[in-house]
Amino acid sequence: MGKSRLSDKDLEDLLRELPKVNDNRHPREIYRNISRNKEKRRRSLPTWLIPGVATGIVLLLIFILSPQLTGIHDTASDNSRNDSSTSIENKSTDSEYGAKKLEISEGNDQQINELTAMLVEEPSAVYPEDLNVYQAFTIAIPDPNALLTVPVTVLIEKMEEKTWFELFEEMMPKLTEEKWGLAEYFPLDVNLSYDQASETVLVDVPANHQYGHGSAAETMFTKTLQESFPNEKVKTIKFTTEGKKGIVLGNYGEIYELQTEEYQNRAYYFTYLGSNPRPYMVPSEQKFASIMEAYSAMEKDEAELGLQASIPTGIKMDFTTAEDDAQTLIIKVAEESALDNQFLYNFEAIMLTAKSFGYDKIRVEGQGIEQIGPFSLTEDVLLPVGPNKKLIQLN
Repeated sequence: MGKSRLSDKDLEDLLRELPKVNDNRHPREIYRNISRNKEKRRRSLPTWLIPGVATGIVLLLIFILSPQLTGIHDTASDNSRNDSSTSIENKSTDSEYGAKKLEISEGNDQQINELTAMLVEEPSAVYPEDLNVYQAFTIAIPDPNALLTVPVTVLIEKMEEKTWFELFEEMMPKLTEEKWGLAEYFPLDVNLSYDQASETVLVDVPANHQYGHGSAAETMFTKTLQESFPNEKVKTIKFTTEGKKGIVLGNYGEIYELQTEEYQNRAYYFTYLGSNPRPYMVPSEQKFASIMEAYSAMEKDEAELGLQASIPTGIKMDFTTAEDDAQTLIIKVAEESALDNQFLYNFEAIMLTAKSFGYDKIRVEGQGIEQIGPFSLTEDVLLPVGPNKKLIQLN
């Protein structure tokens, strides 16, 4: 076959004449289809080939969807001509479960970012290994409809010379809630101070504050405060209004203090916000008497709050405490209940629920699969530090 005489410009012109293809599916549907097909292909491939295949798929998608051609090579022996190029940098944290993402430095096409993110299966939560490099803060942020608060675990680089409270105050203005699909809420229009001896945060509001205008505003304000401070450092929140004791919140009347809350004995559900195909993990309002009751509840939606079931109804599991370690939860999975990499986020919801019941580790027994995402099921798995990981820079 003779060598093509078409120039780069000729090829670009030909590509522009191709009919435009529109895909109106929601990104979550695309994700499910891609992941399902990829998993089928993965089972037939040797393990050592999987990383290369995944990388090839990502690069192919970037080439097809990128609005700029990166240069065309006629043959392997030709010198490449880089009239316009897209640089891709693969970054990861120093931890085993650290975030791994592809960053496109030129073009920044949202569709490319979403599709490449879909192909990279990674956990959504923060794990103990992340704390080797980062300091974690779990912040409660309202969803756009003010129906619930979503716990977001923010990672920032450790700074030994600063206290946790100084870092907390520096972090609040850096939160990008709208970019994350949440309501823009921070920084709060308050003055905060911390008394270490009494483990108390003092909240002083202006006289014309907006936090008492309507039941939704009051609920979001109190829940955000109760759920945003580390419980091991803060037990009480005290209010003043321009220096005078108390704060007036319409339906609450005048209140003087609140106790912080931990996510104890809660079930974790999914909620999808914006076009992000990855679910947020959200704890239930209800506290459960047993972990079995919590897991049973996770098979059903909480439609009023926009929460979706996080455990498929076809998965049959039993839960017991390990005899050799009271902090380890054993999950016995029925043989007919197939677990695979599509179960990654369900597995995280199960782990977060186990953590809320006081467990430190989880052990999976009775099912053939040895790996879910990055988690090896041949050994005990350490439970997450917090849900919904976000990494931000203070400087």
